[in-house]
Amino acid sequence: MLNTQFISIVCALQFLVAGCMPSSPAKTNNLPPIRIGASYWPGQFWVDIAHHQGWFKEAGLNVEWVDTNADYFASFDQLVHGKLDIVAFTLFDLTLYKARGNSIVGFLASDYSSGADALIVRPGINTVRDLAGKKIGLAKGTYLEYIWTVLLGRYGVKPESVHIENIPGEKASEALLTGRVDAMLTWEPFADDALASVKGDKIFDSSQIPGISWVIYTARSDFLRQRSTEIHHLMQVWKRTNEFIQKQPLQAYAIVADVNHKTVAEVIAFSKLDKVLNLNENRSAFSYASGFDSLHGSARRMNSFQIQAGLTSQQIETPTMLNSLFIDGLTRRETN
Repeated sequence: MLNTQFISIVCALQFLVAGCMPSSPAKTNNLPPIRIGASYWPGQFWVDIAHHQGWFKEAGLNVEWVDTNADYFASFDQLVHGKLDIVAFTLFDLTLYKARGNSIVGFLASDYSSGADALIVRPGINTVRDLAGKKIGLAKGTYLEYIWTVLLGRYGVKPESVHIENIPGEKASEALLTGRVDAMLTWEPFADDALASVKGDKIFDSSQIPGISWVIYTARSDFLRQRSTEIHHLMQVWKRTNEFIQKQPLQAYAIVADVNHKTVAEVIAFSKLDKVLNLNENRSAFSYASGFDSLHGSARRMNSFQIQAGLTSQQIETPTMLNSLFIDGLTRRETN
């Protein structure tokens, strides 16, 4: 307990400058742009909308919108290597990258999957238990493999009884259609594409275990320290945009559809598969608890899996990778 408290104090001091919420627009003269990864995902719709509406500029922010849809997981390495500045990491990958020695910090919980990650199977397979002796496709070493192990435990299936094919989630339809695998664990919209391709079934989705798959906006530690004033303004834009989505969803989803070359109906359907978090829900997410409903609790579970799976040997202290001070600053601004 003492060690964890000490780490929390150190982390708080490290970001002490984040304690004051600026009210006037950010002054970004002579500063390089903030390069934010953008991906077609409900918890990330706010970036598309704010960029489209010019709200980053209104807040005095020089933001470069970077499309990461072609290879979402590659954006994690791009952040670590300085090619991007802010990326929405899955909590699993934030935990893994941190355990491998990368100096990165999650500061805003955008959402958690509530049906957007799904297990699609070929016809004739009805439960997870039916996959014994068969092949499943998933991206090994990612949060999808973690979800798979949770499912195996819940259904009492021995891990060695199912052969895992290492296949990117974007290839779900192809893998099922060609018969390479009997099932595929992937995310939307690839899950629905896979479901349609083989006329199979969806025997699990993430709505059955709320909080199993968090997404959290992440930056390098040095970037948060050096650009903390701008991050405060970015948080205000996030809050403004989330409120806009809640109050004017059709207008908001029309913008997302235009940016991502989708129909409004597709965007609306997709939005129902993900729980987008507001400010109050962020405060709860950053609280200390042991269950899936806490970032800290979930990260500890994920880290244990990663160690058991040989993905890392490092046990992490979650306060070193989860920083709620920007959420706290936004809260103080609301109450003043």
